[in-house]
Formats: sequence, C-alpha cells, structure tokens
Amino acid sequence: MTGTWSGAYGSAQELPVPDNAEASETVCHWLIIAPAYHPLWSQYVLAVVRLRDIDGRPPIHWQFTGATHEYLLVALDPGKGRQDAATMAAFGNPASPEFGHLPRLTPTNLAIQFEGTDDEMRELASLGARSVVEGLLDPETANGPERIRAQWKSSLVKTLAHIRGEVHAS
Repeated sequence: MTGTWSGAYGSAQELPVPDNAEASETVCHWLIIAPAYHPLWSQYVLAVVRLRDIDGRPPIHWQFTGATHEYLLVALDPGKGRQDAATMAAFGNPASPEFGHLPRLTPTNLAIQFEGTDDEMRELASLGARSVVEGLLDPETANGPERIRAQWKSSLVKTLAHIRGEVHAS
C-alpha cells in the first residue's frame, strides 16, 4: 500500500517498505517535499517504526512504558542531493543502523512514541504527511523546536483518538 498527497505547501509520497531484515520493524515511511518551510532544505522523511529490542541493535530509549511505535520526522541534507523514491529505498529501515547513512540533518525534528496498532500508525503517518503538504503542521523545528514539537504531539494524540473513534479534547 502506498499513498500520495499534494497540497499548497508541497507533496508527500509513501514509500514501499523493503522486504528485508533491516526493514522488518518499519511500519511505513513517507518522503515529503515541502519547500515552503525552510529556505535551505525542502525534503523530509516521516517514518513509523515498531519499538522492540532486537539483538545487535542499540537499545530503545523508551519515552513511556507500553510504547509500541515511534513516529519520526527528519529533514534531509540538501548538500547530499535531492532524494526520490528510488534513492530512498537504498537506505532501508529508519530503525536500522543503515538509517544512519540517510543524508539527514540533525537533530531529529520529531521522535514521539505511541501505543497503538500498525494500522493506526499507518493512518496517523498518512494524515501527518497530508497535514504538512496542506500547511496544517510545520515540519521544521528550526522555527521553534519546543512549540513545533508540542503542536505535533497535541495534533497526533487527538488524531489517534479520532482514528480509534474515541472522544478527545478540543
């Protein structure tokens, strides 16, 4: 399953998850091209990975007991060239050591953990990508990291409640 979004602020394409051991914990990942948010870079990767301790990989930093997934957003380094679906496939799973080779800028824009199902997380990622390209959520934490991260977390928590059919605060 792959999707695409297009809006006034850019476009987003869901990338196929590679069928290999390195990508085994990736639920989904999106390449977002959104030049309106920063004058020097315009590409971001939004990914969701399962949180499981796996031999040979660094231990997980748990934000809370019971977290099952991590929602990540990283800006891509424009100095390493423009990325597309084909070049992104070479980097594999965002949870794997190979993700370190992704031409990303640091620090990571977002890393928010959730308790949920893979299907809920796929939908949450899709709606997050859509929100960026429609100008509803700013992917660029250089514009005020604490404020931007708080907006994302609030929006994602409420959206996840909506996905589940739960009542949520406004």
